[in-house]
Amino acid sequence: MGAIEALLSRGVDVVLLIDAWEAEHRHLDPGITDRLERLVRIDSFEAMDELALLVTGLQEEGLAFDRVVSVCERGQFAAAYLAALLGLGRPTIVQSVQVRDKRAMKTAVRRLGVPTARFTTVPSGDPAAAARHVEREIGFPAVVKPVAGAGVVSTARVGTAPELEAWLAENAADGRFMAEQMIEGEEFHVDAVWVDGTAWEFAVSKYLRPRIELDDPSHLNGAVQLPAGREPELYAAVEELHALVNEALEITDGITHTELFRSPDGSLWFSEIATRPGGGGTTQAFRARGADLREVWAESLVAPDRRPEPLPAPPHPYVGWVMLTPRTPGRVTGEPSDADIAAFPYVLDVDRTARVGDVVWTNSLAPGLSLVIGADSEEQFTERALALEAALVFETRPAVEAAA
Repeated sequence: MGAIEALLSRGVDVVLLIDAWEAEHRHLDPGITDRLERLVRIDSFEAMDELALLVTGLQEEGLAFDRVVSVCERGQFAAAYLAALLGLGRPTIVQSVQVRDKRAMKTAVRRLGVPTARFTTVPSGDPAAAARHVEREIGFPAVVKPVAGAGVVSTARVGTAPELEAWLAENAADGRFMAEQMIEGEEFHVDAVWVDGTAWEFAVSKYLRPRIELDDPSHLNGAVQLPAGREPELYAAVEELHALVNEALEITDGITHTELFRSPDGSLWFSEIATRPGGGGTTQAFRARGADLREVWAESLVAPDRRPEPLPAPPHPYVGWVMLTPRTPGRVTGEPSDADIAAFPYVLDVDRTARVGDVVWTNSLAPGLSLVIGADSEEQFTERALALEAALVFETRPAVEAAA
C-alpha cells in the first residue's frame, strides 16, 4: 500500500481497483482505504467484460481520470486496457504486452542489440514432447518460467530433459511457460524513476543470491545497493543498456524495476523489466537516503516539471534490503519484537508485512519482515544479513491446526 499512500499524501484522488486474489492475500489498511475516492473489487484483472462495464459505470457517475497506473505485476494488462477505454495515452496495450509477456519483451529489446538469453515457448500438452523441444531449441541447463509471471514463482532451473518433463508434469497444468538459456553469474536489479526520458533516481543493486537460487526465501533474500562512486564502470554500462531497453519498450515516464545478469567475463545480459515498483524492499531501501522510491515516483506524477534535488548519500556506503520470511507456511504464532530488532543498530528501517495471526506461504513473494540495513562493504552487508536471519525468526503452526 506504500505507493497508494504516497499518492494520497500528495492530495491525489485515487480509485483503487483490486481483484479477488488481492482482496484475499493483501492487507488493506483502513487508514488508507478510508481516504480513497473509491475502492472497487472485481473478480479478475483479466476479465475484460468486468473492466469495460466498470469504466462505463464510473464515467456515468461523472468521474474523470488523468492517469492509470499499476503497482503490481498482475495488473499490467488491465491498466493498459483501462487507459485505452478512458482515452488516456499511457500505458498502451502494446507496451503492457511487452513489459508483461517476457517473450515479447526479449524480442523487442533484441531488435536494438540488447544481449538477452535465447528462449522458446514450451509447448503445452505432452511434457515429454515439450522437454524434447526445449532440448533441441535451447539445450540444458535451462530456466523454465511462466511467460507472464512475477518473481521466481513457478520458476525452476532444470538440467536434463527428464528433469524438465517431470517438472512440467507436476507444475504446468495451467498457464503458458517459456524456457530460456541459463545465464551464469551475478544478478542485479536496477530501480529508477523517469520523467520525459530522464532518470530522477537511478540505482543498481546486487542480489545476495541470484533469484533462481532462492529455494529458501528465508535465506539471503535481499540485495545491496551499490554506490555509483565506487562502481563507475558498472553504472556506465548499465545506463547504456537501460537506455536501449527504454527505447525498445517506449518507456519515458514512471517507475521501473529491471533485472540484469553479469556473466563471469563481465558482460551484461538483460533479463526482464517491470513498469511498477520493485518488490521486497527495493523501494524501501531508498529511505536510507531520505525517501522511499515510491515517494519520488508519486512526486514525478503530480509535479513532473519540478524535479527535486537528488536523494542524499546514505549513512553507510552500502545500504540495501533483507526480507525475513517465515520458514514454514501456516499461521504466524510468534514474530520478532521491536526490542529484538533494536538490538542491531545497523537496521535503518523496518516494514512488517506479516503479523501474529496472519496465514502465510513460503515463496519469493511471501510476507514477513522487510529490513533496510547499512554496512561498510558488500562482505559486511552479507554478514549482517546472515546475523539478522539467524536471530529474528517467525514461529508458525499449520493453519488448520492453529484454527482448531
